[in-house]
Amino acid sequence: MSSTRRNLAERFCYLSISVFVLIFLYAPHLAAQIITDLHGRTVTVPDKVERIVALRGALSTVCYLGLVDRVVGVEHHEVKESSWVGSRGRSYRMANPVLGDLPVIGSRSKAQPEKIITVKPDIILLGSGGKRLAEQLTRQTGIPVVIVESGDLGKDKHKFYNSLQLIGKICGVEQRSQAVVEKIEEQIAELSRRCKNIPPEKRKTVYIGGIQFKVAHGITGTSRDYPPFQMVHSENVIDNLTLKQKLIRGRFSIKREVLLSLDPDVLFISESGLSMVREELKEPLYQNFRAVRNDQVYLIMPHYYGADPATVLSEAWYIGKILYPEHFFDIEIEAVADQLYSFFLGRPLYQEMADIFGGFISFSEHSCKR
Repeated sequence: MSSTRRNLAERFCYLSISVFVLIFLYAPHLAAQIITDLHGRTVTVPDKVERIVALRGALSTVCYLGLVDRVVGVEHHEVKESSWVGSRGRSYRMANPVLGDLPVIGSRSKAQPEKIITVKPDIILLGSGGKRLAEQLTRQTGIPVVIVESGDLGKDKHKFYNSLQLIGKICGVEQRSQAVVEKIEEQIAELSRRCKNIPPEKRKTVYIGGIQFKVAHGITGTSRDYPPFQMVHSENVIDNLTLKQKLIRGRFSIKREVLLSLDPDVLFISESGLSMVREELKEPLYQNFRAVRNDQVYLIMPHYYGADPATVLSEAWYIGKILYPEHFFDIEIEAVADQLYSFFLGRPLYQEMADIFGGFISFSEHSCKR
C-alpha cells in the first residue's frame, strides 16, 4: 500500500473514532422530544429531564408527581419561614422541607433569568403568565419553557389532569401521573355516589365565605362553582346569581344585603379570612342569619393554588359529613385527610395543617378553644 493511501486510511480511522466518541459522549444530551404545552406551543425538551425549575404555581404539581429530587431552584416565598405565603400552610411545601434549602431563582412575580441559568435546569415549568412570559424566559435563558396549569378539581380539572400527564410524559413518570388522576376520579365518584340520590327537598343550601383572592376577605369573599360543594351535590346559593363583576378563579365579593337575602342553611368559612368573619358575625345584622341562629357555621382550611387535591378532597368529605351525616357515618375526617395527604404528598399532614389554621371544625367549637 502506498504511503498516501496508508495516511488516508489512518486519517479515516482517526476520524471515525472521533465521531464515535463524540456521539457516545453527547448523544444523551442531543436526544430530544417534541411536546405541545397547555397553551398549544410546540416545545423541544430533552429526552431525559433530571433538573427542573417550576415557577408560578407549577411546583405543587411537580410535588404531587414525586419529582422533588429533581427541583434545583425555587421562588423566594418557598424559603420564607412564615404561614400561608411562606413555608407553613401549603401542604406540598410542608411535606417537602428540602425545598427550603434550594437556591432562590427569583420571586413569584419576577423570575431572575441569570439565577435560573446558574442552577442549570433542563426545563422550566411555568404555571401561569402565558405565552409572552414563556417566550421571554426562553430568550433570556436558552432553556425550554413549558406552560402548565394548576386548574382546579371542578370545571377546570381537565387542565390539572393535562398538566399532570404532560409533566409525567416529559419526566418519565407517566405511571404516577395516571395514578394521581385515577385517585382523584375515584374520590369524586365515591362522594357523588353517596349524595346523588338525596331528594331535592332534603338538600341543604350552602355558602362559602372568607375566601382569599389576591388579599384576605371577610364573609362576603366567596366562590361560585365551588368544587367541594359540587362533589357532594350541595346547592351553593350564589351559583344562580347573575354577576357583572370579573371573577378571579371563580371568586368574587358579594354585597352584604344580597348575602343576607340568600340566607343559606349552612355557612362554611375559610380560615384564611376567619379573623375578619369572626368580627362581622358579631354585628346585629347577622344575628338573624339562619346559619348563625341555628349554629350551622363551620370552618374549612384554605388551599393555596387551585387544585391542591388532598386538601380539597378532604374538605369535600368534611362538607358531606356535615350536610348529610347519615350518608357519611363511617367517615373519620382526620383519618381520611391523612390518607389523602399520604397518597398525594408522601406523609400525613392533617394535624400540622390544623395547628396552623384550625382544621375542620365548627365555628362555635373553635371559639370555645380560643
